[in-house]
Amino acid sequence: MYTSQREIRDAFWLVFYVEGKPREYYGKTQNQLPADVRTGFVDFVDYLQKEGTISEELAERVTL
Repeated sequence: MYTSQREIRDAFWLVFYVEGKPREYYGKTQNQLPADVRTGFVDFVDYLQKEGTISEELAERVTL
């Protein structure tokens, strides 16, 4: 069970990108990332919340 936003972000990058966060995304804000990455993150968080891995409150707060 994830308890922090950082854990969720780290898990997302490890699940969707083999070696973690790609270098070209470092230093960019959430809104500067490609739409497919942001959409994937929303789907990932939604899945975690529906499976009970994270709380609804954490799902509402977490940002990429």
